[in-house]
Amino acid sequence: MKTVLVVIILVAVVAGIGYFGLPFLINKETAGLRADIQDLKQRLQKMEEESKAAPLKTDANVHEVIRDVNAIFHKMNSLESSFQKGMSATNETIKNQKMATEDSLRKQAETIDKMNKESDARTQKIMFDARMANIRGHILKARVEIVAKNVGNAKNELDLVSEAFESTKASASDENKKAIEELQTTLKKARAEIDTDLPAALNRIDLLWHEMGKLLRKT
Repeated sequence: MKTVLVVIILVAVVAGIGYFGLPFLINKETAGLRADIQDLKQRLQKMEEESKAAPLKTDANVHEVIRDVNAIFHKMNSLESSFQKGMSATNETIKNQKMATEDSLRKQAETIDKMNKESDARTQKIMFDARMANIRGHILKARVEIVAKNVGNAKNELDLVSEAFESTKASASDENKKAIEELQTTLKKARAEIDTDLPAALNRIDLLWHEMGKLLRKT
């Protein structure tokens, strides 16, 4: 159970890193490009404001102005292109990170599912062994009563064994169900022989005890 809890905590940590880490990664990757583009936009805006406030004089070097403006636009376009490439690379990184996170979560879910199944199987075995041990206790009591020739008490014990077999079979695995059915056949024969042949009934009960021991060692 502790192992399952640790795995669940690890899954939560991985999911948290993916959820909070990706926005930080985007901001980090694009902060520089955004700052450069913003700076160019401010410079262009300033140039527009200055041109409105102070129109070019007739002797102004128009070619130099055009050259400077074109250079700024060229640099801005270059930065925008770099920004798009950076965003593309960031998106690819995010995509890969998302795939890695989903794959990690899938593997963790599979691990938890496997652990749950193994835990259920161990619990089922423990419960089966405990019920079978209780049944053997009643079989031993029945044997003692037969030896003492207390037929009525022996029948009561065997009836309890029969009920316990049915209850145990309901939650047993297919393999154990088949084994219990075979034990039930032996039990019915022993129950029928009590009234007619006590030594034979005693032998059946000894056989039943022996077969149950073999089943418990096997499981």
